[in-house]
Amino acid sequence: MGKRKVFSIIVAAVILTLVLLGFLLPANQSGSSASRAQGSNTAMNLGITYLPVTAAVVEYYDLAVKSGALVTEVVPGSPAEEVGLKPGDVILSFNGTRLEERVTLLGMIMSTGSRASLEICRGNDIRTVELDCAR
Repeated sequence: MGKRKVFSIIVAAVILTLVLLGFLLPANQSGSSASRAQGSNTAMNLGITYLPVTAAVVEYYDLAVKSGALVTEVVPGSPAEEVGLKPGDVILSFNGTRLEERVTLLGMIMSTGSRASLEICRGNDIRTVELDCAR
């Protein structure tokens, strides 16, 4: 597969991710503060954009891992920035569940509350961070 085709696939995945996760319009900022405090049916907003880790993404970015979610952007002031996530980090698991082809970050985000535990790979280091997305 040529680099141009891989790049096109990656760009399409980023755009789809932005739309599906609502990062263009932050979903967790709507509604009254009382409804946010009690929780809502909207997905948590980690404050990132990402690419699902596929064989093409592994090859293009020369990743050391074969599955997960590659962080491509961290929104300033977001829960992700507060715990130190950076572009290039790979989220390996979400609340103890490994991310893979059939278990996606989007699916995990949509099915969780306002707290998340992420296992992160940065280079050769793996660490766990706890996020509180109740805002």
